Amino acid sequence: MDKEKLRYAIAKEIYEGNTPLTEKDFEVSEDQFDEAVNFLKREEYLIGVFYSDNRPHLYKIGPELTEKGENFLKENGAWYKTYKTIKEIRDWIK
Repeated sequence: MDKEKLRYAIAKEIYEGNTPLTEKDFEVSEDQFDEAVNFLKREEYLIGVFYSDNRPHLYKIGPELTEKGENFLKENGAWYKTYKTIKEIRDWIK
């Protein structure tokens, strides 16, 4: 599993308004999903993350990309051509 691509995919889905999101949407483990979301939040790419049971949750209302997060998507724009929708994500991040 490619961590950078998972981070990109999560950020992209949030940017597109495709929330709520869980590890099941990406077919990754809870730890992999949590690590990716925590990275995005820690690096200030993402705000509005709700924490419960010591885990991040990306609900319908709340998560947003910051300007820094939007720049992250732009900087990795080449990935956009290969990743179009969450339906394709499972194979794309592997």
